[in-house]
Amino acid sequence: MTTTREQTQRLLSFWVASLSIVVFALMVSAWTAAFSHANRNQQQNVQALAATMERQFFRNSDLAALDRWLPDLLVSYEFSRFRLERDGNDLYHWQAPYPLQRHQSHFEVRLSNDVSMQVVMPAPQILMGFSAREWVVIGAGLLASLAMVLIGYFWLTREMNGVELLAARGRRILDGELGLAARRNRAERPISVAKALGKLHRAWQEEKAAKRKLDHFIRANTFLDAELGIGNRSFFEHRLQAQAEGEEITQQGMVALLQFTGLEGLPVAERKKVKRQFIELARPLIAEHFDTVFASRNSLELALMVPQLPLKECEGLVSKLMKCIEMITLPKGVYRDELIYIGVAYYNRGDTPDQVLREAEMALKAALLQGESGWFMYDKGAVDRELAQGSVRWRSMIENALARDGLVLFMAPVLTQKGELAHLEVFSRMRSPQGELLRATLYRTMAWRCGFIPQIELRLVEIALRKLRDHDWPVRVSLNISAESLLHERFIKRLKMLLASYSSRRQQLILEINERELVTQADQLEKPLSQLKSVDCLLAVDGVGQSVEKLDYVERFGVDLIKLHNSLAQRVHLRPENQLYIGSVVKSLEQAKVIILAEGVELEEERERLEELDVVGYQGALAGKASDNLDALKQAF
Repeated sequence: MTTTREQTQRLLSFWVASLSIVVFALMVSAWTAAFSHANRNQQQNVQALAATMERQFFRNSDLAALDRWLPDLLVSYEFSRFRLERDGNDLYHWQAPYPLQRHQSHFEVRLSNDVSMQVVMPAPQILMGFSAREWVVIGAGLLASLAMVLIGYFWLTREMNGVELLAARGRRILDGELGLAARRNRAERPISVAKALGKLHRAWQEEKAAKRKLDHFIRANTFLDAELGIGNRSFFEHRLQAQAEGEEITQQGMVALLQFTGLEGLPVAERKKVKRQFIELARPLIAEHFDTVFASRNSLELALMVPQLPLKECEGLVSKLMKCIEMITLPKGVYRDELIYIGVAYYNRGDTPDQVLREAEMALKAALLQGESGWFMYDKGAVDRELAQGSVRWRSMIENALARDGLVLFMAPVLTQKGELAHLEVFSRMRSPQGELLRATLYRTMAWRCGFIPQIELRLVEIALRKLRDHDWPVRVSLNISAESLLHERFIKRLKMLLASYSSRRQQLILEINERELVTQADQLEKPLSQLKSVDCLLAVDGVGQSVEKLDYVERFGVDLIKLHNSLAQRVHLRPENQLYIGSVVKSLEQAKVIILAEGVELEEERERLEELDVVGYQGALAGKASDNLDALKQAF
């Protein structure tokens, strides 16, 4: 803006100077023309006098006769002196009876008979020769010129200020503040350009809305898990939602979550092989039922929905599914009694889809607590009793871990497509009294049950910042924060106090929240997230693509990074539907200042295809394993 104003001042100064020069040049030209005209008149008078003398002199050579008429003629022409001379002798001489002026013009004309006529007359005096009326006209012209210069100056200043406003608006639009294109200031100039920007913005908004609808449609129709031959998580969730009118389900049925816990830690290809065997064995069992939905929720979990299934048949179907594991060929190191756990929820009219899914997840947790492979059907009282048996032990274990620094941090590298370190993602385990490191998937489940999630996540933030300070490493780290913690009464206050004590490190902190939690609780999370953004924390959203959601939250919350769900990165080079989905996400966010990363990248082919799709970074087995040795990670990068 300063540069533009300097240019404007220079332009105005140049315009005023140019106009002043033009006025001055016109005045000089007028004076020169008047002076030239006066000189030319004098010359013409002298020539006319010479012609008269020629006629008179040759008509009557009596020079004494000149005294009768010549003096009056010379006075009328305002001559000062007149002289006729031949061979240095004066023939006739005349002197004006009035005093001579200081500046005189001398003329000499050769007549016939070697006679020389010499004339002296006052030099033209333009300024002194103007009358009062003429001076009034000249003064009025100068005042009019000055008034026009001033009026032009103020008008041009106003117009140029309008140009500056329009230029400033254009620069902010180029900087990414696209919403300003719709905010027209009436002082902007040219008006046509300002209106054109507004019109283009409206057209862009309409095109953007249409593009988002198309992208959402594309993602919403990318529901097939091509490798397993069944639907994906989005397909299952949308079909479950379709069972309801408004908020309530209109019929009875069963939802089962099947988790292949025994496959955890195996390569993706071996997991797929076991799951495909199970799916082939299960298909004949569920084919008897109308409108059955069979889908993959993630790399270790399948989901089954059977509408209009009687309760009596539900237990029989689940028992048959459990018998399928006896016919599966398992990889080395995988045991049947730890292979699969099934949580079942039977829904009735009046239930909500979210309620049914929560009940199935609770039943799955209860099945996991039973130890060996098995299933559990949700009964609220039974689940509560099952979980309550271990809740006291878990509460004591978690309290001890918080009191004695029993939380252990592992950090996994997140790389750019050039192989450079983008940041580190923090994973955690909890050390049991026996010295075992319990996975987060296990201890966090019980921590949630006991209400310890906010304390645990706050402690993880503190440990991560302390490690960065102790190792003096300016790398950024990302930690998962649940919506439960963000909505906790004292969590944000304590977190801000913690960040204040690590003020030099808080810009290195990236807080990750799950997309589904962010979308479903957007209104409640808006205030805490804005508070964290105000203290320089970066915001990341993970699990993107796990379900089909609108991406409006990116602009609403100022999201800095998004992480595509690992199901999208797995075999992406062989899955055109995943490529279509990722391409849709990237195109939808091309105007937003957000970094798009992928989770779960295990193959170089996956990374290459993600790079072609403009995904700027990745994490997973290809990027490197999580480690609790920060010195080793620092040396590696």
